[in-house]
Amino acid sequence: MTSPAEAARFGWLRPDALAIAAGALLAAVAPLERFDYVARGLTASSLADAAPSAQVLLVTASPEALRDGLCERALPGLLERGRARGALLIPPADAFCAGPAVDGALNGDRALDGARAAPVVRMPPGLLRLSAGEVVGFSPLAGEERAAELAALGVSAAPWVIKKAPQSVPAVSLSALAEGEVPASALAGRVAVVGVGSGGVPPQAVATSALPPAKGVAAVLGGLLDGGRRASAPAWVPALFVLLAGGFVWVARRRHGSLVATAALFLATFALAAGQSALAARAEASLLPLPSTLFGLAVAFAGVMILRGIGVQRAVDRAAELIQRAALFRMQGVHTLPDEEFWPRVARLAEQAHPADLVLVAELPAGSWHLRFWNDHRGGEGLVAERRHDVRRPPYSSEQGVPAIRLARRFLTKQDMPAVVVPLIAFGEIEGYVFFCGPVAEATYSREPERAEHVGRELALLLRRKRLARTAEATGGESRAGHAPTDDLVEGARVALDDLQLFGSMLRNAPVGLLYADAFGDVRFVAPEFARWLRARDVTVPAESASSALPPGSLTLGDVLGATSAGSAAVSLSSVMASDDGIELSVSAPEPAVLSVRPLRRESDGSSWIAGYVAALIPVKQPAPVSGNVRPLAARDATDPLCAFQLGDVVADAVASAARATGRAVRLEPIRGATHALGHRGEVAQVLEAFLTDVASRGLPGHGPVVSVREATHGVQLSILDVGFGLGLPESALQRVLTAPGAAPAGLEPLGRLILAVEDSHGHAELKTNDGWGITLTVTLLKAHPRVGVAPHEGGKPAAQQNVIAIGRASPK
Repeated sequence: MTSPAEAARFGWLRPDALAIAAGALLAAVAPLERFDYVARGLTASSLADAAPSAQVLLVTASPEALRDGLCERALPGLLERGRARGALLIPPADAFCAGPAVDGALNGDRALDGARAAPVVRMPPGLLRLSAGEVVGFSPLAGEERAAELAALGVSAAPWVIKKAPQSVPAVSLSALAEGEVPASALAGRVAVVGVGSGGVPPQAVATSALPPAKGVAAVLGGLLDGGRRASAPAWVPALFVLLAGGFVWVARRRHGSLVATAALFLATFALAAGQSALAARAEASLLPLPSTLFGLAVAFAGVMILRGIGVQRAVDRAAELIQRAALFRMQGVHTLPDEEFWPRVARLAEQAHPADLVLVAELPAGSWHLRFWNDHRGGEGLVAERRHDVRRPPYSSEQGVPAIRLARRFLTKQDMPAVVVPLIAFGEIEGYVFFCGPVAEATYSREPERAEHVGRELALLLRRKRLARTAEATGGESRAGHAPTDDLVEGARVALDDLQLFGSMLRNAPVGLLYADAFGDVRFVAPEFARWLRARDVTVPAESASSALPPGSLTLGDVLGATSAGSAAVSLSSVMASDDGIELSVSAPEPAVLSVRPLRRESDGSSWIAGYVAALIPVKQPAPVSGNVRPLAARDATDPLCAFQLGDVVADAVASAARATGRAVRLEPIRGATHALGHRGEVAQVLEAFLTDVASRGLPGHGPVVSVREATHGVQLSILDVGFGLGLPESALQRVLTAPGAAPAGLEPLGRLILAVEDSHGHAELKTNDGWGITLTVTLLKAHPRVGVAPHEGGKPAAQQNVIAIGRASPK
């Protein structure tokens, strides 16, 4: 895996950057040599100079004059009288002008005054450089014997020349010079280019009457003598241009998209043509290999557009795959679910949280008063006997039109099945309804009406979150209509990949068993340790998918909580919903552990809702091994430390729970004193509730237990008088419970557990048998002595210290 420094060092090695570099290399190498040659010639020809040439004179001789020997007789004298620089004979005129006089001039015969005669040179074959049928320059003739004479005329190697325009080269006919119609002084200082031309043409058409290549040679030689020599530009010039143009296209593609990048390409091409024209008109080594440069620019453009497009498409495909896998991890993505999946999952969640034979949920569409019913297993509409579905009428609202929780009959098609109607209200707005149907739901509602209220509140917040998220998504989609989605997709894939790796590492390396359930109560991730514990409890755990996640509905949080021995799944899930700190349950098999389940709450816009659940299976340290013939007592919950608590509040809660569970009266005498005791509060509360439930269920009708709590001088006393408890039991059985509470006789296990809890809290218990009045159990716990702190805080009132316990019934537990 590369380090950040190495990644930064080789960050330019990307397909688009490599394509730009390849294009620059092609422009420097110029592989299209043949086309580059033609392009340079066309460039030089297109820049022809229109100013009249003072260095060249085109002399045309008609075929008749050549046959009469006019050129052979008159040319040497005309060159001498006109003081010409020399003459260049263009084939086929050189065959008619090569007489004795001309040959003498070619051999360098001197005149009478001793001055060297003007050179008359025949144009050797291979001198001209042609492009597209036109003369563009002169080739080097280092090995030719006439190189020195050509150099005397100014003819030297020049690959390309900015030539003179044909109409700007002065031209006369040989007959006009010989007959004196044009003075010989017209040749002064000029090179006479002698070629074959048409006879009998007007003077203004003499130049155009010359046959090729005479007029082309005159135009190129005139440009050469006027400083029009041109050569190829250095190889780094086109390479630099491709680099700059490719970078310009890359920036345009990255910031503004493909259309602007294409426009940038055309702009770069226009700049290349304009720059070539401006450069060739002023500098000698300035002719670029235009085809090769354009080819390199095309390669760079293709790399920026095509290769980047391929890379983006691959990234988009990869991102789509990652986001699809990451969708299993989303806690706040409930609004992305279609209604056909969302509402049945809401029904499943409600079924886990509240006991019922049948659960229906009803959606209240925006701007409507009529409900739409959903169910987890089958269509909900066919189960409802009431057809109007108008939330302004009973049973959805009271006769006054106020929505409230109520018990409805004759609501379903099964007339004998009652239904608890729970409106889902969030911030004063109705989001929908949930219906808990059946005798089980009716009994639960009559016993614990607060459970339906709490479940309805949480479901309402879930529905409201879905509605607000969909509204925000629709509004955001309109505002981002012009934004390219690929950037967000790739960025989202990167974030999703980080989340996947982090979550997977957490599950694999956690020292305890972990479990995560989404907002619907469906378990989505379970650690191996937790899965083994569930399988030991005969809970079916499906195999993980390729993304290490469980599919929705394969395992629910209710199934997990149902595997514990602390109560039913419905009670446990509702307890989790009701507590921000969650619940902790002690489990003993296959190994002692503590199951901690907490809700994951999210807050936004002043509201709080459950976005998921997390559970941890924390093992309890095993006691030291004992002899095989000794049975150890049950281990106390390690998460329940010794602390000071108010025994009166614990007793009051236990009495209320026992009365609800048995349906019999359990009397609680007025509590006397502050009743602050020292002990293990959780353990005492749990075994006391189980003991009171047992004695209340076994008592005679109309004679339930009587409980009293008072503060005595030597401790805090709890007394339980039961006139029916112990009938028919020998006194030795009671004595056995006091002596060995961990091995109590059958039927007295709750009493034994209570005595063990009291002794663990450093207290003691007594049993007194009253003839004719049953049995009295007296429990004495150590009294906690609160101390009052005197240090004032910033407000001027005493500040409570860590060892201070407030006195009074209103003190916190």
